[in-house]
Amino acid sequence: MTFAAITDVSTLLVDVLRERADPEWHPIDPDAIAVAAPDEVDDLSNVQLLVYPYRVEQDNSAGSVSPTIEDTTRFDPPLAVSVRYLVVPQHSGDGGDGSTGSDGVTMADRTDTLGATLQLFHDIGQIDPAEASTPLRQDAPLTVRIVDEPLEDLFSLWSQLGDVSYQPAATIEVSPVLIPSLNEETFTRVEERETDVGRHAPGDDEDE
Repeated sequence: MTFAAITDVSTLLVDVLRERADPEWHPIDPDAIAVAAPDEVDDLSNVQLLVYPYRVEQDNSAGSVSPTIEDTTRFDPPLAVSVRYLVVPQHSGDGGDGSTGSDGVTMADRTDTLGATLQLFHDIGQIDPAEASTPLRQDAPLTVRIVDEPLEDLFSLWSQLGDVSYQPAATIEVSPVLIPSLNEETFTRVEERETDVGRHAPGDDEDE
């Protein structure tokens, strides 16, 4: 599906995290990472780490993008966007002093999970689109970077998540994510032909 680029990149991001999070030494359970909003996961869920896409903006940093050509069809250049994700350790319930939530997860558990996740993102740096389980329609590598979101913007975002309490989280940005254009044009390829051009010296055509 040409419009599923953001969904496919989000899935790829989780797949890469799962691959890098070795349960033998890492505090993150690879099977407990999910793409979801914080208010979509309750205390009974086994999700340990949420990756939540919350902002999509046009990305002009790559400059002009060339049209895509497949066989005899030319597609307009794709739309390049950047996607920002909120990275959230498992949320806590009402734990009184905030040290332990009703889900039994301590603040130290959550900050360890967050620190380990940021460590992974820092080391990843770039993701090859070829690693995606669902083929991405782009060759350009995906850059992953940790970004600073103004605190007031984070509070505003959390305020829209129902009864979920604010807690330590981080934001990352993935770019460029290319969304293919549907505008296409069919063309006919011109076949190359060899032509021999003879060179004649002056007087070659004269009778001897």
